[in-house]
Amino acid sequence: MGSTRREFLTAATATPILLASSLSANGQDDQTKEPPPPAYRLAINLEIMFPREMPYEERIVQVAKCGARHYGFWGWQGKNLEKMLEMQAKHDLKCVSITGNPKTGWGTGLTKTGAEQAFLEDFEECCQVANRFGCDNLITFVGAVQKDFPKEIQQEQIIAGLKRAGEIAKKYNVYLTLEPLNRVESPQMTMLTSAEAFLYCAETNHPHVKVDYDIYHRQLGEGNVLNNLRVGLEKGYIRFIEVGDVPGRREPGSGETNYHNIFRFLRRVGYTGYIGMEHGSTSTPQHAWDVTRRLAGL
Repeated sequence: MGSTRREFLTAATATPILLASSLSANGQDDQTKEPPPPAYRLAINLEIMFPREMPYEERIVQVAKCGARHYGFWGWQGKNLEKMLEMQAKHDLKCVSITGNPKTGWGTGLTKTGAEQAFLEDFEECCQVANRFGCDNLITFVGAVQKDFPKEIQQEQIIAGLKRAGEIAKKYNVYLTLEPLNRVESPQMTMLTSAEAFLYCAETNHPHVKVDYDIYHRQLGEGNVLNNLRVGLEKGYIRFIEVGDVPGRREPGSGETNYHNIFRFLRRVGYTGYIGMEHGSTSTPQHAWDVTRRLAGL
């Protein structure tokens, strides 16, 4: 076990140092103090919230009608990119996230021996699309568990591949943001916990390899959402955050997750990044936008 892994595991099991003025002595958000205004921005994801038959360029129009200024989407294949770019420019919107490896992320990824080059080509192709859209965050998966290869070999391949991918991200001035999924819905996948994503980020040790902290997956798969969020922000691993409630993956406030406290925490620590609304709606996209905006204090 290398020194980086040892240090990370030691830190992960110890009581983390609290961010200045963020939490009270018992580890809860201090309800007696009003946090500062939000420094973060919300971005509507084009996928789950809209009818499947709706063209993506029309979804961008609907994002603008909601009042949002930022959006994201998944894979670029099968979409009319020219029309999407036209609507993005027309409505003066910014794309903040796309999928980083739609061809390889859910299969061979970096876990299957001999598949690294396909992963890197997939990622670089997405970097080129991201540059066209002015997008910074490429949400990336490291692959499914390969039953025919030892776990240790798969982990070594992941670290080595991410280092090479980090250089590609640097070349295009974007960020590879690792998204751990959850063991309830995706038990076949390799990266399912915050600790795994943080460890890969730490051992890759590349400024363009970070983590996407999707609160829907974290609540469903492991809980301990605020503590893990705090650790990831303190260590500088988390670059992008996504929201969605459990159960149902609909707008914040529709389920069990305490988004009031989560947004207060992010305001108190001064998180300045984007927050992707990667979820459906109990009613309409406008309803989801309005509810999330209010909870976020925007």
